[in-house]
Amino acid sequence: MKKYVFVLFAVMAAACKSTVVDKREDGIKYKETVTLNDVPAATLTFFEVDDSRCPEDVVCIWGGRASVDLLLSGVTTEGGIKEHVKMCLGECNASTGSDTLEKTFAGQKYKFVLSAVNPYPNTRDTTRTKAKYSIQLKIEKK
Repeated sequence: MKKYVFVLFAVMAAACKSTVVDKREDGIKYKETVTLNDVPAATLTFFEVDDSRCPEDVVCIWGGRASVDLLLSGVTTEGGIKEHVKMCLGECNASTGSDTLEKTFAGQKYKFVLSAVNPYPNTRDTTRTKAKYSIQLKIEKK
């Protein structure tokens, strides 16, 4: 009987285990790297940003977009691998990506959901540099 109770608890613990990789509330900063997986090793770096969104204190005829380039790095049995993926918020197209991406990388399936690119542009901030950017990215293992 004890054996069955132990197996039941082990199954329940596995079922409750979160598949979300990164739970940081402050997001991923520009040029910051986060670990996606330990084995096989995989990381994600917020590599580049292009922000053409209409500033919040301006009336525009086009909403613009914020696109980000993410660098996936990993190690497999064949050696090191790297891949760039693009994601986008706003007026996006096939070349700029979308806000949701399902991707298999280094033998693991992931779902990436980009929910924010910060800071949002405004005309009062004349010192906006790429180093000030961060993204809110939900990463799930599938």
